[in-house]
Amino acid sequence: MAKNYIIVGAGGLARELYHNLREKAARLTPPGGTPVECLGFLDDVKTEMPPGYPPIVGTVCGHEPRADRDYILGVGIPEIRRRVALLFRGRENLCPAWHWLWDDETLARRGIAVGAGSLIEQGQISCDAAIGRFALISGTVGHDAQIGDYVEIAPGAAVSGGAVLEEGVQMGACSTVAPGVRVGAWSKISAGSAVMKDVPPCSFVVGVPGEIHKDFFLPPDEK
Repeated sequence: MAKNYIIVGAGGLARELYHNLREKAARLTPPGGTPVECLGFLDDVKTEMPPGYPPIVGTVCGHEPRADRDYILGVGIPEIRRRVALLFRGRENLCPAWHWLWDDETLARRGIAVGAGSLIEQGQISCDAAIGRFALISGTVGHDAQIGDYVEIAPGAAVSGGAVLEEGVQMGACSTVAPGVRVGAWSKISAGSAVMKDVPPCSFVVGVPGEIHKDFFLPPDEK
């Protein structure tokens, strides 16, 4: 953690990240050193922050990112993460990837690549997996899995070895994707569902085994 940072968003996930980042900064700060600090939150809906939190320092829309600070995405829904990430197009270096359990050296040794802006918040990753940009991982990712940009994997969800989640896929809590299965872009998997076969883009999957409902959602640019 090299720079003071701003959390983009001000909801429950943003507050959770604030506590996690503050604890991580405290652990990494050498004795007598100055820890990095959260400067505040960006929010477009004028959320009232509970007592004890840093202030809202501006809005997301129209914010001009500054090179002297880092930005952490505190929003979960893939479509919203994508819109926010567009603010940093060409400046992804301002959005570091975070993993609470391991450092960059450990990730590299395990063959795990994590793109800019991604958060491995509560989950675990096996080995030789690729995580795209601005993904949010709170579940389990198996060996050799490929996770696209803006993907959200909720707590308790599991991506099996060799599976592929294309851009913008959203996995509900405790859902599962079987080994080697490909889930098409911007598809959504409901909580507790089991995906046992390939899923076309923009689908909605429900049940065990998962039933595929095609064309349930449209990509963000077509909404």
